Amino acid sequence: MYIPDARACFHTMASLIPIFQEVLPMLMPASISVTKSAEILPPTDQTTSGDQADDRTDVSPKTVIPAAAPTPAPTPTPASAGGSRDVRVISRDAVVGRAESMCATVLVVKPQSATLIHHNGEQETIVYVTSGKGALLSQPKDEDERHPERQLIEKGDFAYIPAWLEHQAVNESDVEDLMLVVVRSGATPVEVNLKTWGGSELKSAKP
Repeated sequence: MYIPDARACFHTMASLIPIFQEVLPMLMPASISVTKSAEILPPTDQTTSGDQADDRTDVSPKTVIPAAAPTPAPTPTPASAGGSRDVRVISRDAVVGRAESMCATVLVVKPQSATLIHHNGEQETIVYVTSGKGALLSQPKDEDERHPERQLIEKGDFAYIPAWLEHQAVNESDVEDLMLVVVRSGATPVEVNLKTWGGSELKSAKP
């Protein structure tokens, strides 16, 4: 009985790879998926009131981080966490649940506001600043854990946030929104809000 040479089989299979690459897209057609801007964020004049922040971005209406001496964001009260009429941080899905290994959201931090301290679990994150100026604070490395590291960001900047790193986006402007495109290495966003740097998880006040 003839037994084909393993090397010959390998070369035969390798020669078929270009054919598979050409045929597979025809057998498994795909299409571009577009999320229109109007689906992500409401008109500008509607984002400061009546807009509900989702579970990942519940903050108190006045979560202010002074420029000279950053301090941890306070824990939101049930009233504000349940959906304030003066939402200061808005997160909206852009491309979520469509790819196996990545997703994108849009984050708007209103003037004199900040996100809660949080980490993204095992997901790596890339942030792109589309408008405004602000700062990204990250987990303190000093002994008393009172002085987070601080990176200034502005329109056009990219930032990479490693998995599990505690961080916070801050907008110290009095008038201009800080808008970020956030891309994570997972099909859906993971965001774990914390009570303080190195603190326990902050449970949502929503039912």
